[in-house]
Amino acid sequence: MKLKNLVTSKSRHLERQLKTKFNASTNLVVRALTGDKSALKLIGQMGNDGAKISEFAPQVREQMLAAIKGTEDLNIVLSDIYKQAGVSGEKIERAVQSAILADTHLANILEEMKLDFTSSKEKEALRHQQATDHLLLKAWVDKHMMQVDGEYKMLQAELQTDIRQQTIDLQHDKELGKYYLEMGDNARDDFKPKKQYAGRSIVQKIKDALIGF
Repeated sequence: MKLKNLVTSKSRHLERQLKTKFNASTNLVVRALTGDKSALKLIGQMGNDGAKISEFAPQVREQMLAAIKGTEDLNIVLSDIYKQAGVSGEKIERAVQSAILADTHLANILEEMKLDFTSSKEKEALRHQQATDHLLLKAWVDKHMMQVDGEYKMLQAELQTDIRQQTIDLQHDKELGKYYLEMGDNARDDFKPKKQYAGRSIVQKIKDALIGF
């Protein structure tokens, strides 16, 4: 190039920034300025890309920031939800298990109460039956003993007349024998009367009238 470049030699640090930061060089610029097609195409493409980037940069920056922030919020929300779901799920599971245990305990208690009630009811029925049988037996024994005692007393009373009559008969027979010896054919039985207590038939009539035997 015939034109003199006075800036580059005085701006080495700035030129280095151009190369390292923006992927361009003084040579590329000079070539493009002198009509080099490849340089023109390269700078043109870089300019088009830069223009597009500049045009869409605000919206792209806004949308990307929104996407990044949204991703952050999404994951924070999901993390909080998942953590709370874990804590609540554990508590719910414990509550469900506790309810199951309580329900099972109640069912067992009710079954045990039912069995205990049935057993107690059967024991009470047996006790009542035994007590009733004992009372009936005792009443029968008492009644039977009273009847036997009563019959024994009545028999004793009845036999008193027979025993007394036997004594009278023996005495009368002795007296009558002596009388026959003394009087011989002149003896008369009506002169020797004998006591006659009521016989068994009369006593039985008395018993029938008194106690309905």
